Amino acid sequence: MSLIGIPHASLFIRDPFTRDFDQLLNTHLNSITNPDYKNENVSGFFGSQFNTHLDVSETDKGYVVHADVPGVKKEEVDVHIKDGVLTISGERSNNKEIKDGQRHVVERSYGKFSRSIRLPEDANADKVTASMENGVLELVFEKKPLGAGYKKIALA
Repeated sequence: MSLIGIPHASLFIRDPFTRDFDQLLNTHLNSITNPDYKNENVSGFFGSQFNTHLDVSETDKGYVVHADVPGVKKEEVDVHIKDGVLTISGERSNNKEIKDGQRHVVERSYGKFSRSIRLPEDANADKVTASMENGVLELVFEKKPLGAGYKKIALA
């Protein structure tokens, strides 16, 4: 099947120049339109911006957050909670040393990252364990009983 005579796959295939140009343009637009956007190394767009990906799941006893932080040492990861918002931040460094030639493909991303999510009301920020293994940060929050004024409403 095609749209306007173009196969579906060709809609998503872009040459590297177009991809890099789009990234550069987006980087500059973000810096203009978003006052909180920080990019100390604009030329770093060729390596792309690194950002961690999260999985959040709920169990009977609590909540589990997994964050992918490959290539980042645990000493370089900051995890904190403020006003019910969990923030994971850090920096993945770029190995810029090239001894025998030029880079022909740069796909690995690097740079500073920060991800924030609002914790559920019953996640106990005082009872959390954190560990990191093989580039995956794991946070386990115990559930706390919901306070007065909370009432669960059953759907009919």
